[in-house]
Amino acid sequence: MYATEMTVSYLYFKKMHENKPIKNTGRKIEEFLEFRTGLSSDDKKLEAGLLLEEIKKVDVDSAYRKVTSRINFQSQTTRIITIITRIAAVLTLPLLAFTIWSLFLQQDKTATSEPAKNEIAWHEIESPAGMRSHVVLPDGTDLWLNAESKIKYGIPFTRENRQVELTGEAFLKVVKNEKAPFIVNAGAASVKVLGTQFNVKAYPEDEQLEVALAEGSVEFTGITADGKKAETTLVPNDFLAMNKTTGKVLLESKNLNKHISWIKNTIIFDETPMPEVAKTIERWYGVKVIVVDAEINKYRFTTTFENESLYRVLELLELSSPDIKIKYSPGKINKQTNIATPSTVTITKK
Repeated sequence: MYATEMTVSYLYFKKMHENKPIKNTGRKIEEFLEFRTGLSSDDKKLEAGLLLEEIKKVDVDSAYRKVTSRINFQSQTTRIITIITRIAAVLTLPLLAFTIWSLFLQQDKTATSEPAKNEIAWHEIESPAGMRSHVVLPDGTDLWLNAESKIKYGIPFTRENRQVELTGEAFLKVVKNEKAPFIVNAGAASVKVLGTQFNVKAYPEDEQLEVALAEGSVEFTGITADGKKAETTLVPNDFLAMNKTTGKVLLESKNLNKHISWIKNTIIFDETPMPEVAKTIERWYGVKVIVVDAEINKYRFTTTFENESLYRVLELLELSSPDIKIKYSPGKINKQTNIATPSTVTITKK
């Protein structure tokens, strides 16, 4: 009886220790507790001895290694995750900084440095036939642009880099700056100034290039079609005319009103030959002038027109030479091409 009771008590404990399911657990526990209250001290010592024998069978080292292995695995996993997180943070910050630098600083550097380095950015001002323009350049220089003329300059236009390219005719009042000369490049010629007022006439189709100096001084350099070089310095009231084919240079001191009056909307003809009169009217009013009789090209005209309309100019020219007849034909728009033909002025002999 005693041995059987002890065996039941021990087996019950063993089952509880091994965490094996026991049917009717609550009832069994109550029975076990009631049973143990009836055990004597000797029974309890015998039960403890049986338990010690079972404990000796437990492989403590193996159990320790399993627990340690699990703890180390978890610690190592945590440590690896921590290291990876730190590496990711270290790599992410420089990568983010590099991305911002590439997208913004590099683009800004390219946008600001390329035009200045390669000088590919230009600002152009054009005055078409029949119009004249007045502009102020970034350095404060006043510039008047005649009809059928254009001027362009590089961006940025600074006091250290004052160069313009002219096609046609312009009058300039250059702001003085001894450290940065103002240079006008006009086809095969260039005019270098520090601060002055002068006129440059350099239409591509004209036979000669002209410079009229009203104030200050300029250095003129011209290259002819055959490569010859002409250099000279102008002083106030000097007028220079260079033949673009032969390179011949005419330099004289004279009244310059005829050459610079156009900035005040005044045309002055002073013994001016008919071909030049015709070309001036074309540019000034945006029309096509046709001289039918070659003999008329020998005529010269001396007169002044101040803010006159085309009709008035043609009327006065016809009155100044009784043997010529002038006819005006307004321009038309081609309905098929939608292109406008210019108005024409036909000059014939009576």
